[in-house]
Amino acid sequence: LKTGHTQEAGYGLVGSAVQGTRRIVFVLTGLSSERDRAEESERIANWAFRQFVERQLAEEGVILTRANVWMGSAAQVGLASKTDISTLVPILDQDGVSAKISYQGPLEAPISAGDTVAKLVVSVPGLSDATHDLVATETITNGGFMVKLRTAAMVLLRELTGQAAAYF
Repeated sequence: LKTGHTQEAGYGLVGSAVQGTRRIVFVLTGLSSERDRAEESERIANWAFRQFVERQLAEEGVILTRANVWMGSAAQVGLASKTDISTLVPILDQDGVSAKISYQGPLEAPISAGDTVAKLVVSVPGLSDATHDLVATETITNGGFMVKLRTAAMVLLRELTGQAAAYF
């Protein structure tokens, strides 16, 4: 992308390399000659392509999990990403990658399809966590009379069984 030379910093390069669908961007500085710059840029690009692998974490619109819904026309709603989510992972530490879904639940109706209701938090060893929005996959309206009656009965039953358990 850009080469340069100064007395203070030596020979430098802001470079880019493509292999398949992957592109890397890198910066080199402090090299002693144009030849060193060319050799080191090739070495760094080859190293990056060999040492890291792209890992697909989520596909656009594919439900990752379901979240409970409070007082809604449905008891659960699907959670999906609006975009494909992938990350580069050190090839020797692929098992160290983890992802968790975070949201305040149960989600409260009404919920519109496409509303951001959760986060996917991706952890890669040695890097800061990356957070991605997850959206509701369907619209959930407020529940009708029967939903409210069923919910009230469940809450009452929980309270009664909790109090009964306290006596034993």
